[in-house]
Amino acid sequence: MSQDESRAEAVKTAWQIHSSLHESTRTVDAKASFALAMESAALAGIAALSGSGRSLDRVTGPAAAALWLGVALIGLSAVLAVLVVIPRHRGEGRSPSPGEDEFLFYGHLRHWSPDDLAQQLVRVDPLPTLSRQLVVMSAIAWTKHRRVQQSLLLAVAGSAMVAAAVVFA
Repeated sequence: MSQDESRAEAVKTAWQIHSSLHESTRTVDAKASFALAMESAALAGIAALSGSGRSLDRVTGPAAAALWLGVALIGLSAVLAVLVVIPRHRGEGRSPSPGEDEFLFYGHLRHWSPDDLAQQLVRVDPLPTLSRQLVVMSAIAWTKHRRVQQSLLLAVAGSAMVAAAVVFA
């Protein structure tokens, strides 16, 4: 295999990895949305049962502490789920004059003219830029994945605390 063929194969593989990362990010965002919906429903249910004369209104002592700790954990889990779906561009793409190798991220692409971009795509080897983008996307995907895990674990722990408060009230 020639060097040009090897390079073309590397670019093809990099684009396949890029597509896989994009799909992984979409999946983790969907999981975070599901987690946020469940956590919000749990908080709404707890709020409804905490009203005057309701079952959670009568919780006192250690059970009340467990209840409010559980509510705090579920609230924190919801915050983590929101942090998953918040876009994270770290200021990238704000410059009105992108660098010559900034043509993959839509924040950069919007600053290119179609003619300049076409010329750049013909002139520049995409592999270094694509490789850099894969590393950035992987870091973002990993952070999102960890936050969804943390969100779900805190939601389970918080729900267990609320359940314990109800049982021992």
